[in-house]
Amino acid sequence: MKIAKFIFLSLLAGMLLSACAKHDFLDDLLITGNVGPQAYWSVGSATVTAGTNMPFMLQYYTTGKPIDRSEVWYDVVETQEKSVICPWVKTFTYSVISSISEEKRVSQKIQEYPNSLAVWSDSLHAYVLQDAFPVSNTLNRFTWSNPVVFDYDLMNTYFGTGFMQQFKDSLQSLMQFADYKNMLLGLGLLSDFNQYTDSTLDVNSGAWVYHFPTDANGNTPVPAEINALFADITFDQLIQGSPNYNVSYIRRYTINAVMRVYDINGVYSATTSQAIDVN
Repeated sequence: MKIAKFIFLSLLAGMLLSACAKHDFLDDLLITGNVGPQAYWSVGSATVTAGTNMPFMLQYYTTGKPIDRSEVWYDVVETQEKSVICPWVKTFTYSVISSISEEKRVSQKIQEYPNSLAVWSDSLHAYVLQDAFPVSNTLNRFTWSNPVVFDYDLMNTYFGTGFMQQFKDSLQSLMQFADYKNMLLGLGLLSDFNQYTDSTLDVNSGAWVYHFPTDANGNTPVPAEINALFADITFDQLIQGSPNYNVSYIRRYTINAVMRVYDINGVYSATTSQAIDVN
């Protein structure tokens, strides 16, 4: 019985040795591939002016093939910020505020920097490149905010042709007696609101509640004359402040920049992305 066991174990060992001779299973556990250069960079600021250059500092080295060049790439993200406020309502705050960001251009190569021994640092054992890359002058920030003179064409361009009527309709659906009174008197469309005013004693608080006159069904609808006056109010009157109009449109851009460092075989490594606001 012992002899049989010994023979079996010897055969098993021989099979394993034979298999190892033909196929090294350790190779299956190794991840092989091209090793690109190692790189780190920093930019001069988190903001840049359109049409100027952004300075940077790049450190890089390689443990593989010699380095050929570096390249700056960036995409362009456009953000539109919009705000419209009606200052005439008292019982609530009515404003439309939005901020929408959209990638307007995918990442593209902006500038190339050939590798040079002139930027090698013996103390750092790395190349140290200090240079700059251009930022397009088409990415300048645009602002139309709280204008003194209102422009309907600009309003349609930046907010859409149907926005003003939607704003007015939505506003009116929320307005109450105090809002109509404050708006119409404030805009000088009425000099006296008493003929449209009624009141009811609140038994719980003991205070008089002012509202539009009560109809035969006990309701307090907005009088036809008030509705007609509101219908004639222009959009610029709804957002009119003193002296500016309460509207703002801002279009701005952000670039997300990375540096690619290539070796002579075209293998590259990319640095971390730097988000830079363009003014």
